[in-house]
Amino acid sequence: MNDLENFRQINEIEKKIIIQSLSKISPNIFQFIIRSKKMLYISLKKGNSKTFYPSIYLTSKYFQKEIDKIEFNDKIYSVGLFLGFIKRGRFYISLEGTEFLYKKGILSDIKYIYVNKKGEKSILYGNDILKNWVTKTPLNLQKQDFLLIFNKLNEILAIAYSEVESKILQQLKPNDVVATTLNDKGFYLRKKQ
Repeated sequence: MNDLENFRQINEIEKKIIIQSLSKISPNIFQFIIRSKKMLYISLKKGNSKTFYPSIYLTSKYFQKEIDKIEFNDKIYSVGLFLGFIKRGRFYISLEGTEFLYKKGILSDIKYIYVNKKGEKSILYGNDILKNWVTKTPLNLQKQDFLLIFNKLNEILAIAYSEVESKILQQLKPNDVVATTLNDKGFYLRKKQ
């Protein structure tokens, strides 16, 4: 394997961080990665360390052979699916990674929230999820649950953490926050290029 400074296979410490973080979301995720023989790579771009965090990519073993053929001077920043990033010893899963795993049936144990059209628009502008936008929630919602946020067409709009438990949901005012948005599909339009 090439020892590229900016792009390489994850090491054991990074693997441990990813496993610990993903197991809090669902124990099925890392088992799927192992069973499917996918590889995890890390991109270590140089630059301002205050704004950059190492990115993790999920790729097939086929790409490992191709990466090995690339000469040291070539620069690789990504191969495969952006799965998330590591920040302060914790792995944060991406919306792309979440959607990929959902479509593979790996996130069947994850809780969902559905929102109305007004909520969909607001979430895509980067806002948190308010009670008056929610059309459907799980009966067993707990504070800090990892959530998938869907529109009425069953499309994933965002990933979020719940801020309330289902037993107090009915007591909330219309503009109270139900969940904090972690990432949404409108982010790529808002980020600086």
